[in-house]
Amino acid sequence: MILSRWLALILVLAAGTAQAGEPIAQARDSIGVEIVAYGLFRADIVEKKPDAAGVVHNVVANICQIATTRTVPARRGLHFGLRYRVTGPVTGARVVLGKRVVYPTTMTPPPPELPLSMVSSLLDFPVGQASYTDYAFEHPWELVPGTWTFQFFESGRKLAEFGFTVVEDDGGPLPGAEEATCFQIS
Repeated sequence: MILSRWLALILVLAAGTAQAGEPIAQARDSIGVEIVAYGLFRADIVEKKPDAAGVVHNVVANICQIATTRTVPARRGLHFGLRYRVTGPVTGARVVLGKRVVYPTTMTPPPPELPLSMVSSLLDFPVGQASYTDYAFEHPWELVPGTWTFQFFESGRKLAEFGFTVVEDDGGPLPGAEEATCFQIS
């Protein structure tokens, strides 16, 4: 009799725990990334931060969108990327996202660097805040035509993916460069 009461209590507690855990799982599943703008940008690189793998990540300021396009000329100094907003049920709640830029092929920077097929980083943002990420062509070995893909993950779940097609640079003027929309990221 005592054993059956304990068993009943354990089953009730287990059922309550499963139900209580459902809103947490649902809240996590409702985290998303909304693409707000994309295309070509110009920005000032104000700091370079190497990560543990030796990949350098740029900190930028004075960001201006110069064209809305998925087609990117392979030109040194050009930035392409997107503005995005983290979405979710609790505005202001902090979310850690994984971000990847997947290259169209494995690229080999000069030695002693190792071949790379993507670059990744972790981002910590509050739900509801808009942010910006880009890739800037700074070295000749980066000027590789093909599909470059930005991906966002949360707890291993892909939230968003956005691709750009990098093409050979014809040397012509960039579209919309005279009509830039500038913004600041806090």
